[in-house]
Amino acid sequence: MIELVRVVEHQAALSSYRATQDEERAVQLELLIEFTKQKNYYTSWHPLIATPFRYNPPHPEARFRSKFGKNIFYGSLIEETALYEHAFHFMKQRMHLNVKTETGTRTIFSVDSDDKSSVNVKNDNQLSSIIDKNDYSASQQFVVSNPHATFILYPSCRDPQQRDNVAVLDINRLAKNIKWEAAIQFFYDNKKQRMTWMDYSLPIEWMDVR
Repeated sequence: MIELVRVVEHQAALSSYRATQDEERAVQLELLIEFTKQKNYYTSWHPLIATPFRYNPPHPEARFRSKFGKNIFYGSLIEETALYEHAFHFMKQRMHLNVKTETGTRTIFSVDSDDKSSVNVKNDNQLSSIIDKNDYSASQQFVVSNPHATFILYPSCRDPQQRDNVAVLDINRLAKNIKWEAAIQFFYDNKKQRMTWMDYSLPIEWMDVR
């Protein structure tokens, strides 16, 4: 068993509350939004673990996941790698928006996972293509060529030290409950193209992860 770390939207601050500024209306709005989503068939798992497997087909395309491929839970072996990964997606979504700075909170959590019969791509002769920063086609082809791989270890292309990420394609490889969960603060400077994780004193430049 190994522990995986993941960073997601802050669970304690409902987006509907930010929109309505009213707790009762926020709860009603969250329920309405929930009814529009696909049914969660993995209720035995904690929602933070089940969410990546909820949507079928998954969308959009991503590393190891084609448009009509399997759902994937992405995790990292250490917290810093997860912070680099989340920073990339966060800044990519905002890079062209007319915003100057932004502060906020994210949730970081960990879960135990079964790494038995894991597949490590470090020695694959297509490694550079599999972990390409922008082209996911080689990683998607890897899954097609290895249909029984449900636990894939691969170096992070966002972490400057290329420490390991994991792609879990079968929810049964994950524990049903999280090990720990915490709220972490960030500061984003769009002009400087930099996201700083305040709790870790970790500034991340867009040019380093793009």
